[in-house]
Amino acid sequence: MQRYPDTASEVEAWAGIVEAVRWHNFAEVREMFKDADYVNGYVVFNIRRNRYRLITVIHYAKTTEERQTEGHVYIRSFLTHTEYDNPGNWDRRFGTK
Repeated sequence: MQRYPDTASEVEAWAGIVEAVRWHNFAEVREMFKDADYVNGYVVFNIRRNRYRLITVIHYAKTTEERQTEGHVYIRSFLTHTEYDNPGNWDRRFGTK
């Protein structure tokens, strides 16, 4: 949000949703975010009408007889549309170039 201040409100709204929900599969993600895509193991969210891409890895919540896991969403990269075109940018360490 510091690098792209025009995204702040949308990213904050996205984070609020992600913190409150427990997804079990990609279909549940798509129910909430119609433009989310699953690409090569990553879940990609469009931000600011496709100007930016939020690249994530999701470990979905699971329920077994023994226990229930909450699941986690890991942010791998936040990219401009142009940066997204190079898959080498997708898994940068968060917060670094």
